Amino acid sequence: MFKSLIHFLKHVRMGYLLFTSLLILGLFFGIFEIIKFVYIEDLSDENMRFLYFTRGVIVSLSLMVWAAWTVYNYRELYQEQLEVTEEQYRNIIENSADAIITLNNDDEITSWNRGAEQIFGWKREEIVGEPVEKLIPDDLLELQELECLAFGMHYRGYVSNYETERLNKASKKVLVNLSESFIRDEDDEIIGRSQILRDLTDFKIREEQIQQSERLATVGHMAAGVAHEVGNPLTAISSLVQVCQRKTDDPFIQDQLKKVRDHIQRITKIVRDLVDFSRPSSLKTEMMNINEIIKSAVGLLKHDARCRSVTFNMELSPQIPKIEGVPDHIHQVVVNILLNAVDAMKGIKNQRIDIRTWQKDDHIKIAIEDVGEGIPDKQLNRIFEPFFTTKEVGSGTGLGLSVSHGIITKMGGTIDVESEEGVGTTFTLNLPQEINQEATV
Repeated sequence: MFKSLIHFLKHVRMGYLLFTSLLILGLFFGIFEIIKFVYIEDLSDENMRFLYFTRGVIVSLSLMVWAAWTVYNYRELYQEQLEVTEEQYRNIIENSADAIITLNNDDEITSWNRGAEQIFGWKREEIVGEPVEKLIPDDLLELQELECLAFGMHYRGYVSNYETERLNKASKKVLVNLSESFIRDEDDEIIGRSQILRDLTDFKIREEQIQQSERLATVGHMAAGVAHEVGNPLTAISSLVQVCQRKTDDPFIQDQLKKVRDHIQRITKIVRDLVDFSRPSSLKTEMMNINEIIKSAVGLLKHDARCRSVTFNMELSPQIPKIEGVPDHIHQVVVNILLNAVDAMKGIKNQRIDIRTWQKDDHIKIAIEDVGEGIPDKQLNRIFEPFFTTKEVGSGTGLGLSVSHGIITKMGGTIDVESEEGVGTTFTLNLPQEINQEATV
């Protein structure tokens, strides 16, 4: 209470109050002395005492009225400024893109801003009053994350930039950056905590894409060096083989030399495809032939050790028209889906991937069908989520299908998936003939 009074008196300007009070005292005493000297010099002592008493009462009342009026006006001004400041802070918190929530000492949610609604899906009236455990995945609860955060708060007084996961309304995990601090009352007692949670999903996707681009760029530089170093010896070997072919008529030797030349051409194509694939993607749009892009992607994967036992059946319609876009983007999508199909067929004897293209209405269709193990129904609606993967640790980042979905969506197309466990999976790309150019650059 005393601190609040001191804080208030600072805002009502005590110097101003003292100065104006002295002016009022001087004014009343001056007027009284003038009246006394001019009009009432001959009054008795009793009357003079009455006049002095009256003067004191009038001055005291005047000062009290003046002080009360000043304090009241400054109180109104102070209250208005306080309300304006509170409204500004309220707008900042409410309209923040980050989730800003507050908890009481019982770990119950007491406030929930619009950023939290957008990130997690719950409306304010649905979540306020609920325990914060509702946002935390079961595995983190088992690891006693709340207790660890409480220890950090007790030890340091705050938690800053802690990466963790939270659940949204659909029970899907959201990667977030969490900062937490105490909320104290006017007596410096802890009455709760505030949490700021920033959605890191898009940031992590961009970070993984940058890292992938850097890795591919490194491979590209290495492949270019390999191509240069290997190219000259291959040319010399190929020339010598041709000379040997002209110098002999032996069918067996001719057949063996032909096999050598075939392998030389295969090595040359592998190096050339690796350089082409690892080269930084061009963002320049051009008229692209979907069939040629698919053939290029399949040709690249045929050199991959994982695809040696895979049969690629292509039924590519020659009637589909060219469309304008970024060929590297479509190439990336096709390669991602084909690699997923290859991984899904591990352990299967007759590995086969069917690729078909056709035109329907104003869309070009690309269907990629495998005979793998299929996708369980409970996972089918999550395959395009960033970082979601069913592969073993170290075998995949969970970004391939997510990035592919983003590319096709920005082009105005869609990706449909049909799968049956034990039978296989079919991905169907629907590309509009008129692609939004702004989305492809």
